[in-house]
Amino acid sequence: MDYIDFLYQSATKVCKNSFGELIKDAVLVDEKKNLTQLLTLMTMEGDFPINVRIGKQIFDYHSFLKLDMVGGLQGVSNLYLIIDALDPAIGNLRIRKATSVILRMCTTRHNLEFKVDFLEMVGRNILKLSFPENIIIRTEKRSAVRVSIDKKCSLSCTVTRKAGITFPVKIINISSGGLFFQPTGKLPSIIDGGKIVCNFKWKSQNIRCNTKAVIIERVSIDEVVYYRCRFVFEQYDSAMRDLEAMVATAQLRQIQRRREMFKDFKTPTEIGASSKGRVSKNSKDK
Repeated sequence: MDYIDFLYQSATKVCKNSFGELIKDAVLVDEKKNLTQLLTLMTMEGDFPINVRIGKQIFDYHSFLKLDMVGGLQGVSNLYLIIDALDPAIGNLRIRKATSVILRMCTTRHNLEFKVDFLEMVGRNILKLSFPENIIIRTEKRSAVRVSIDKKCSLSCTVTRKAGITFPVKIINISSGGLFFQPTGKLPSIIDGGKIVCNFKWKSQNIRCNTKAVIIERVSIDEVVYYRCRFVFEQYDSAMRDLEAMVATAQLRQIQRRREMFKDFKTPTEIGASSKGRVSKNSKDK
């Protein structure tokens, strides 16, 4: 049993999340020592993509967190989140203006969700966030991890309706199980349950694949229409393997980019420690 398993087994059961929505199989961790140890574990290596939920609207941002324990386990602690190169860019503003920001981190077995407040910008692309008062831990039931696709990625997609009409779309996020997209041309006539084919092309990665799908939801956000669809596979064939490889490549590239952007950032505590080290070294030289 690892530390998250231990907390999940021993913490208080909850029925609602930060928005008052009913949830199942969840526990609440609110002791400061446990919260700090948990976030230290989750931010130590930076290998867990962060999903950011802004208000009740659907936005997906994947990035990394860094924890700064200013005063130790029981003292003041802050979180830092990288926000550069997020798409759509309006998300950066929404995070700073939102009354509630929910961060979600997923391991292979658990889903961690917690509410934070925006404190200030740090440089060009780092947000300083408050330390959470509690963390909700749930068992992770979703096998497919969604990957947000930003505008710098050359992965493109067109959708073909059953009638044979093809139109271009903007990929918002994708997983091996489905796609969330925005039509970029004339709004197509698609209803829930409608069958489509998603045609993917990623020239720089020499990837092409066509996948059958079914529309499961039409979503309107700020008067912009989006669609969610679920991929349909009759068997585990080459089309499914190609799609899984494409999604895995997108996720790996995204994680590498975020890690590269975060590598030179130092928290105030780390800067202070470096300064003390330089002072001590200079003292020895004298």
